[in-house]
Amino acid sequence: MASAGSQSAVLPLDQLVDGQRLRGTSILFIVLAALAMASDGYDLATTGYLQPEVLKQSHLARTALVPAFSAGIIGMAVGGPLLGLLGDRYGRKPMVIAGLCAIALLDLIGIRVFGGVMATGTGLAGLALLRFCTGVAVGGVFPNVMALIAELTPRTARARVLVIVALGVPLGIAIPGLVANRLVPTYGWQAILVVGSLMPLVIAVAVAALLPESIKFLVERGGREAQALRLARRLRPDLPMEEGSRLSLPTAGKVTRGSMRPLFAGALGLVTPMLWVSQAANQMANFFSLTWLPTLLQAGGASTSTAGGTAALFSLGGLGAGVLLLLVIDRLGVVPLVAMFLVGAPLVAGMTSTGLPPGLHALVIAGAGFCVTGIQIGLTALLGLLYPTAIRSVGTGWTQAAGRVGGLAAPLVGGLLLGLHVRPERLTLAPAALLVIGGVACIVLMAACRRQFGSFRVSEFPLVENAARVPVDPLAGTI
Repeated sequence: MASAGSQSAVLPLDQLVDGQRLRGTSILFIVLAALAMASDGYDLATTGYLQPEVLKQSHLARTALVPAFSAGIIGMAVGGPLLGLLGDRYGRKPMVIAGLCAIALLDLIGIRVFGGVMATGTGLAGLALLRFCTGVAVGGVFPNVMALIAELTPRTARARVLVIVALGVPLGIAIPGLVANRLVPTYGWQAILVVGSLMPLVIAVAVAALLPESIKFLVERGGREAQALRLARRLRPDLPMEEGSRLSLPTAGKVTRGSMRPLFAGALGLVTPMLWVSQAANQMANFFSLTWLPTLLQAGGASTSTAGGTAALFSLGGLGAGVLLLLVIDRLGVVPLVAMFLVGAPLVAGMTSTGLPPGLHALVIAGAGFCVTGIQIGLTALLGLLYPTAIRSVGTGWTQAAGRVGGLAAPLVGGLLLGLHVRPERLTLAPAALLVIGGVACIVLMAACRRQFGSFRVSEFPLVENAARVPVDPLAGTI
């Protein structure tokens, strides 16, 4: 690093970011990112609690809402890569704010749309369109939040920080259950959407005011040197930086943005497909639980408030998994995820068992959430670690899109099995089987990481520059 007295000192950005200590400023960024993820998680869970209310008041068949809720998952599959690509091109922060504001507006509109369906039993096409648009917004927040926070965090703490931020998702997923348990009996089902509208709006304002743009994005994009230097001073007040100082990136970080080719180049050619399979399998189990668990519990005789409280144990179990991952992910990398896949399969299979005592049934649901949500948190952290800056948002977005394919299967499979009059306690065998497949893919991923890094610890896989520089239509395959 050049001397501080030089008028044009060149500061290597990786050294600047990786050399920082986590202080008050960094903690503020982490909290805001986790809150943005909590808003995402909240909306993911709302359909599971609104579905029984719609069915109860409209007298529609259980399978009638499958197209509408499937449209929401399709929207997430579109929003992840699309807004991830836009985040790589135009900035992570604007995409996060736009996504949060869109969620707030659409949940407010949802009060009228859901009310119309409940009152008349019609308007399902409008509900499907609403859920699709909401899904686009939800899917787009996720990759940009994770990319932004990964690029503001030192490498030595990045895995733990990404786990903390990802904990926002199960926290958000648990809140609708608590709202259903506490507020719905007094204020009606509308309380779920009112809270879902206010949360992202408040968080969007806080993000706009307090969360900076990714410093690595600012430097790579160019033309924002003064803004990048101001942020560098906030991150590293211990370093003297004069006005003439410049921030530099390694040459390998300068690649064609929007291209999918680097995701499959070199060692990433194996890592990316295994991430996609693992994500799809886990998302099937996750969305199956979010979409059907409250309904299946009510089918077993539970009230709306009781079903909400019991189903919330699924996400609360996931918070416990996040705490565990904080302690072990740095040293063990992918290993805990393999264990969670294989242990989670029988627990998910038993979530709707009617022969269990209430206390044991609650432990099974919490244990299933511990594994399924823990896998999601771990995979989220790995995406921020394995992909380099230039393809981090688009890599995360496409992995999330692959996960949504598995998530899309959840309402479809659940509706199909209900249509075939399969008993509720047997419905969960389908997501349990997918978790076994995901465990196998995760084992392959673990082997690839160990071969690359020589230990269970993981880091960024290198870009293959020749592949990265081949021009590719950036919008090809996005939708």
